[in-house]
Parts: sequence; C-alpha cells; structure tokens
Amino acid sequence: MAELRNGGPRRTGFTLVEVLLASVILAVIIIGIGFFFGYMIKQSTIMDDRTKALELCRQGLEEMRTTDFGTIPDGTIGPVTQDQFSRYIVVSSPFPQYSKARLVQSMVVWAGVTGPDTLTLSTVF
Repeated sequence: MAELRNGGPRRTGFTLVEVLLASVILAVIIIGIGFFFGYMIKQSTIMDDRTKALELCRQGLEEMRTTDFGTIPDGTIGPVTQDQFSRYIVVSSPFPQYSKARLVQSMVVWAGVTGPDTLTLSTVF
C-alpha cells in the first residue's frame, strides 16, 4: 500500500513539465557553447591569415633591403602570389631633399573569412 503524504499518495520522479524545462535549459546552454566555439574558430583563422600576411610583408621588405635602389625605378613590383595571398612592393621617392632615400611599402592582399583584407608595412631606405 502506498504511503500517504498530506492526504495523497507519495510521488517519486519528475513531472513532464520539469523534464521539458530542463531539456530547454540544456539546449540553450549547448547552443551557446556551440556558437562560442564557432566564433573562436573563426577568430583563430583570421589571426592565422594576418600572421601569414605579416610574414610575407616582412619577407618583401627584407628582399628590398638587399636591392640596389639605383636600378629600381619608382613604381609597383608584383604581385608575388603565395596561396591566397598576393604581395605588392611599392617604391617611391617622396623626399626631394634626399635624392637617394626611397619609401618602400610592402602590401599583402588576401580574401579572408570576413572578406577582402590588406596588411601594409613600410620603411625608408
């Protein structure tokens, strides 16, 4: 015979409403975690692309460091393409008082996760 509590039978377990509510709360938490990990993967890809672009820019400037600028006219050199990255070197003489000085810009363009992106480094030789 079932024990009586407050005049009714004693119940054990969960009601359907409690189970449904717990399921909804669990689903919301799991979806939030899924969006978080998706966002982190996207940000990781963006940082990887920027790191590769920065390395290509640095390589371009190092290549220009060993170049005789007397043989290179002002203008654009490139593109040099590696994977989805394209590197351009822009040489200019913006300082008339220093005839041998050259402004060198190394620019990398690529199609990233969020669309077209660009990174530019520049120096004076």
